[in-house]
Amino acid sequence: MSMQHRSLAILLTLAAAVTAVAQDNRPIAFTNARLVPISGPVIDGGTLVVKNGKIEAIGKDTPVPPGARVIDASGKTILPGLVSAWSRAGLQPAQPRFEEPAGGRRRGGGMQMPQMGGGGGTQNRAATKVVDGLYAKQTVFGELLRLGVTSLALNPAGGGFPGLGAVLRPDGKTIEQLTGDDSAFVQVGMVRDGATKKLLKENFDKAKKLVEERKKPPEQPAPAAAAPAAPEKPAGDKPAEAKEPPKGDQPPKPEPKPEPKPEPKPEDKKEPPQGQAPAAPPAAAKKPEAPKDPNLEVLADLLEGKRRALVQIDCGADLLHWQTAVADDVKFPRVVVVPRHDNTAGTVDAVLDQLKAMQCSVLLSPDLATQPRSRMLVHPAKQLHDAGIEVGFVIGDQPQALRFLFFRLMELVRYGLPADVALRGVTLVPAKALGIDKRTGSLEVGKDADLLIFQGDPMQPTGQLEAVWLGGREVPQQP
Repeated sequence: MSMQHRSLAILLTLAAAVTAVAQDNRPIAFTNARLVPISGPVIDGGTLVVKNGKIEAIGKDTPVPPGARVIDASGKTILPGLVSAWSRAGLQPAQPRFEEPAGGRRRGGGMQMPQMGGGGGTQNRAATKVVDGLYAKQTVFGELLRLGVTSLALNPAGGGFPGLGAVLRPDGKTIEQLTGDDSAFVQVGMVRDGATKKLLKENFDKAKKLVEERKKPPEQPAPAAAAPAAPEKPAGDKPAEAKEPPKGDQPPKPEPKPEPKPEPKPEDKKEPPQGQAPAAPPAAAKKPEAPKDPNLEVLADLLEGKRRALVQIDCGADLLHWQTAVADDVKFPRVVVVPRHDNTAGTVDAVLDQLKAMQCSVLLSPDLATQPRSRMLVHPAKQLHDAGIEVGFVIGDQPQALRFLFFRLMELVRYGLPADVALRGVTLVPAKALGIDKRTGSLEVGKDADLLIFQGDPMQPTGQLEAVWLGGREVPQQP
């Protein structure tokens, strides 16, 4: 090949690459779709425009931008990605999966799935970041993403104050890429024992005192003593006249020699010369400040509204014990999380008045429960919703359970929970709990293009998840 043909081939290759990049950056328009914004009414036959990873436009008559890549979504439903506000994915190193050897016996330990209960004991580690114990290279993050989880929390385990929870991006390959916010919320765990209740009460009392100390103005240093002014001479005084030289040839008399003054002793105090300010006394040594307790600093920030908290309880009895341990005047931004129903100590629908007094959302397990020591089904989510409490759901981090999530939501709807409340409970409500609702959780202009595309209606048995988009890019369904 001649040099001229080779140069031409290189130019054509570069032009093709530039064209491909330009095409990748084109807006994407999903047309003829059933759009479920979550924050508003359903839009049938609508258009959703995505550009640079964000939602640029959404509506019934939204025009398609010139040059956009058009995807016909006829017969499909688009809703925002799932948000898991309760997860411990990646806090254990990956274990080899079960293998079936030739002899027919299984060997090796299966992948350990984190438990959703308390565990971890009572801890006083409010300032410890759970992300510091994260193992990044785990297949579970990719599995969760392909099942529709586009944002998830990482929750420390334990009662009391087990640490600072994080918000993760499931497409990351390193800890830095996975971590969206390493101190998104303070985890608080209520356990029905004396040690936890004592820790909660004492530390919140100390944090309240710290908040009051922060309100006090800083101490000002004492002003330095002013030097006394030199004494003024009286107005009538005249300067001393010079002595006249002696007359005649008489020689002048010698001036008498002054007697030598005795040397001052070391213990004698020297007086400053007239008109000079006395030496300032040495400054008193500054009292060293007591070292700050980082755990109390975090709790003080929480009481000042600078942080948010997830308060875990497992039953109605836990909430009653919480009220005996934490005073009513201890208020802070919080969401109550009930990751599992401990029916032996009362479901949370039995403490509706106490939950309403906390004035916060509640995240529940997305299933029905049974009354204590009976087989009678109850519907905690519906009971809380009917009482005016905002309800969300704990979808966890187990891929096996997530495959049946929408069937469990359909069961809740069948027994009386509104469908829009069920969908809001796995998208916008947990996003608000984690403080990420300004960028995800609903289909709104300016938010991340985290999309789930279903063939049919996800709240019908025939609905099937067809594609997941994260930040405006389609997620490959094969790892």
